[in-house]
Amino acid sequence: MADLFSDFWWLMFPIGAMALGAFRSWMDYRARREVVEALRDLAAKGQEPPAALLAQLQR
Repeated sequence: MADLFSDFWWLMFPIGAMALGAFRSWMDYRARREVVEALRDLAAKGQEPPAALLAQLQR
């Protein structure tokens, strides 16, 4: 088992980068979902959404 780690220690860098990318994508998805839920709530109340909330969807 020690030989396996000493031979492939460098793999922790690309695997870490992939994990970080997946986590960032998941956090972006959650943020976008929260904005859409807020817009849905405002639409149900018949209110105009603030420009800052709409700007978050543009990025």
